[in-house]
Amino acid sequence: MKSTALVIAVSAVLAVQCVPAHACDNNSFTLRRASFSSPARLADRYDTRDARVAITTENGQATLILTEDVVAAQLSDRVLSKIDRKLRRERHDDDDNVLARTIKTAVLSSVRSVLDHSAECSISDIRDVEYRRGRLVFTTEDGDRLFEDIEVGDEDMMEGFSESDARAFVREFHRMKSRIR
Repeated sequence: MKSTALVIAVSAVLAVQCVPAHACDNNSFTLRRASFSSPARLADRYDTRDARVAITTENGQATLILTEDVVAAQLSDRVLSKIDRKLRRERHDDDDNVLARTIKTAVLSSVRSVLDHSAECSISDIRDVEYRRGRLVFTTEDGDRLFEDIEVGDEDMMEGFSESDARAFVREFHRMKSRIR
């Protein structure tokens, strides 16, 4: 199965390289790796208030959302707000000349725009979701794994949820899936 690197990963690398070190503190968001395979796709960000279930990793950096139609993985609202604050501070740094500020504004706006997305997959394309050995495991209708390589911070995103949240997500997914069959 062809693996597609998320544009988010490239943008995060660009952000780390283009944003001066003082823009990040020791608790900053980092995206180590992010890839997903078809049938997942890059999509607009979801508002957690519109979800049937939305669970956030225990480190608070990523959110997994279940709607009537899709499962989506995205940065948490908290992390996105933190990134926004850092980008605003960086954008208004007075030490740069006009050209440097223009380039910085373009890069930071692009990074923010890309981070404002999710990786989603239709419920109809997912055969099952299980909670095994402390991690959520997604299996597609084709028998392939889904969302296997998303690392946010120093954690595999699918290992980052509390057991109770993960099990609640699995229960609701099974309810939604039974309606589709």
